[in-house]
Amino acid sequence: MVGNLLNIGKRGEGNEKSYQLLRDSLDLYLTINPDNVQYLLLQARLYFHLGIWPEKVLDILQHIQALDPSQHGAVGYLVQHTLEHIQQKKHPVTPEVKKRSAQEHLQVQYSVGLIMKHKRSGYNCVIYGWDPKCTMSQEWITTMRVHQLSNGANQPFYNVLVQDGTCRYAAQENLEPHSAPLEIGHQEVGRYFSEFADTHYVANEELQTRYPEDMEETLGAVQKLYHRLTPGSENQEQVLTMDQNNQAMPM
Repeated sequence: MVGNLLNIGKRGEGNEKSYQLLRDSLDLYLTINPDNVQYLLLQARLYFHLGIWPEKVLDILQHIQALDPSQHGAVGYLVQHTLEHIQQKKHPVTPEVKKRSAQEHLQVQYSVGLIMKHKRSGYNCVIYGWDPKCTMSQEWITTMRVHQLSNGANQPFYNVLVQDGTCRYAAQENLEPHSAPLEIGHQEVGRYFSEFADTHYVANEELQTRYPEDMEETLGAVQKLYHRLTPGSENQEQVLTMDQNNQAMPM
């Protein structure tokens, strides 16, 4: 059964659900067969591609090298790039200050601290950054089939912390405000936010410095989306849907 799940995951078309299925299947398979070099290498590549747990990637690669020294080529490549990723996290470059009012940012619809839901994959997340258009490599864009999106790579993309513990880079057209805001159980939340305020997260001083106009935008958004509901309102999700439809109407 695990083998079938792995095959389904590997045949997936680069979408979030297929990656999650492949990840879960690999974890299960390697619990049963912890020394399978082929699947260990696949797991290391998957984690590296998704940008999660670089330290775990190094542990996996060391295990592979001990099991099969002939894999030194593939292992060496991944070790080098994983170490570079870790160094970048430890010594990041000075972050760019992004103001929503800038002409090149006028298409950015959402702001840091908003709790969102992915329309296609269904995961819950919180925004901790954004770009006016996709800034990932062409290889990533091709692998993730960004060209199949209605607006492709030429639309705002958001850095989000996901409930499952991963960090994702999501297109604007795939996100929508959550109908019932909830806390996001992610280990990096405290790195970007000072508190959870029932309907949103409050950006810490560092994040507010990077996105100086976002907190005002976030407060306005949650006021419009949630706080205008009266005690007698029976369907918060219906009101939220109406708000979203109004936003989508042409000017």
